[in-house]
Amino acid sequence: MSTAAQRVEYLRELGRFDDAEREARTALAAEPQDATLLVALAAVLLGAGRHAEGLAAADAATAAAPQDERVHRLRGLLLSYMGRHHEAVQAGYTAVSLAPEEPYAATGYARVLQRAGRLTDAMTVAHRLVALAPNSAASHFLLADVASDLGDRRTARASYAEVLRLDPQHAAARHDLAVLDARSHRPARALAGLVDAGTMDPSMPQVLQTVTAVLWQLSWRLRMWLAVATVIAVFSGSGTEPSWSARITAAAILLASAALAWLTVRDLPAGTRPVVRAALRTDGPLRFTWIATGVCLAVYAVVAVTGLRVLVVIVWLALALLGWLTLGVRIVRSARRRG
Repeated sequence: MSTAAQRVEYLRELGRFDDAEREARTALAAEPQDATLLVALAAVLLGAGRHAEGLAAADAATAAAPQDERVHRLRGLLLSYMGRHHEAVQAGYTAVSLAPEEPYAATGYARVLQRAGRLTDAMTVAHRLVALAPNSAASHFLLADVASDLGDRRTARASYAEVLRLDPQHAAARHDLAVLDARSHRPARALAGLVDAGTMDPSMPQVLQTVTAVLWQLSWRLRMWLAVATVIAVFSGSGTEPSWSARITAAAILLASAALAWLTVRDLPAGTRPVVRAALRTDGPLRFTWIATGVCLAVYAVVAVTGLRVLVVIVWLALALLGWLTLGVRIVRSARRRG
């Protein structure tokens, strides 16, 4: 690799895409057919999200060095991001055909297959990548990512665990493992993993979004428990006068709720509270849901003191309102994602 290409690569790795592009174009003015410089420029434009321009540079590199797997690998990735998946897969296949033992070629091919929706093929290539680079955290991370998309949670979980063994500070793997926990209805474990991921990489934008989703899951779990408890409270007696049975039932519900909360929070790391507060600040309906849930528990505290079972009606109405609110939020946000 020429000195100019090395400088371009160094600037790209630093995220200084404008400087890297300037350096590449200056060098190319003197050597317009330099395949190494063209590859470096295509990689810079890929990193900058300028895919059409990057493809032009990659095409020029292909014409200059058609036997170089790098040019085909980059072409595949650029075409994939442009939605031209059939061509992307062809370019990726050419790269691995030229360099069957090159892990980077396998990585690019697996990625374009994944983006094309050919997950079974992507999984096969990802396994091949792990065989080529068994001590690379990146290779196991790719396998985990494809396995997760394919719904193979066992392979995904094992692969994410291997990533973290090889690189304990791999924030993306920690985050994605927490997502698997959330999908497996383990919200407390997921929340702990998300806090860890945020600690590893505070700039990771998806952490707060996933924390919000986990808090919705936890609120649903608590509301389901309160709904069952309210049915028990309603049918455990009758009348509008204070009674000891109402006091005992309400106290039992509060104790059970406290036990459920303790089981949820006992293993959470110390930095959980600020993350939860940040998530609640960014999501108004979620914040209202947790406040209303707190009000429901406060009503049971009042019933435990006064013995007035009739107050349980307030809880029932609040839970019904929260159910409709949750449904409305899901419909609106699903529509936004589709739009």
